[in-house]
Amino acid sequence: MKHMRIFFVVGALAAALMCGALIGCAQAADKGDAEFRLVANDETCVVIAADKSDTDRSLYDALAFFATSGEITMDGSESEYGFYLTSLNGREATDEYYWAVYTTLGILDGVEYSNAAWGTWEYGGETLASASYGVSGLPLVEGELYALVWTAIES
Repeated sequence: MKHMRIFFVVGALAAALMCGALIGCAQAADKGDAEFRLVANDETCVVIAADKSDTDRSLYDALAFFATSGEITMDGSESEYGFYLTSLNGREATDEYYWAVYTTLGILDGVEYSNAAWGTWEYGGETLASASYGVSGLPLVEGELYALVWTAIES
């Protein structure tokens, strides 16, 4: 009987932790009014198109949504600058490679969100410029593309 109580308590704690984790994921994956879709997804690039703006939502929110739905995998940590992406679709950043962020979003409300002088990447006839912000700092703007590209670090 004593063992049954222990299993019951452990089971209840595990269930509570799972519920907390699911609630946390749901909050992190809040789409707000944004509409976006995954247009490319493999182990070397992820491309997201924004179909409806919600500048209160960021590229991170889109990535979290796709991670929660199981369409991508990602890992990272929060920092004072936002979410620091360390792994995407099973590829973890190393001393030789990282996940570069590119976007077609240029200047919005006086803020420069990308700069072609830092590098460009071509996709579907579009030229995406190197992002000036990380995934947490790029607002989702209708008609814009956002790409994460597995990139070698130049020495």
